Amino acid sequence: MLEKYFTWLAEVLLIIVVGVGLVFITLHSLYYSYGMMIFGEHSAAATEMFWESEKLWSSIYTVAVIVIAVSTQIVRSFKRSKK
Repeated sequence: MLEKYFTWLAEVLLIIVVGVGLVFITLHSLYYSYGMMIFGEHSAAATEMFWESEKLWSSIYTVAVIVIAVSTQIVRSFKRSKK
């Protein structure tokens, strides 16, 4: 019973971490893409730079979280099979 609760809590925390991480990546991309408009960067170039960095960092972050989740599940299955 308690193990199911901790598993559920870990899954909820993983979802929160992914959501918060993607929000921070978006804010970082917005700041560094559109912040350059102060120095004379055009809006079209800033938008293009934003989407390129957003795709790059979001995909890297998402793949990293998926790898962590899959490896955790593999370790759990090995622990269960040894019992």
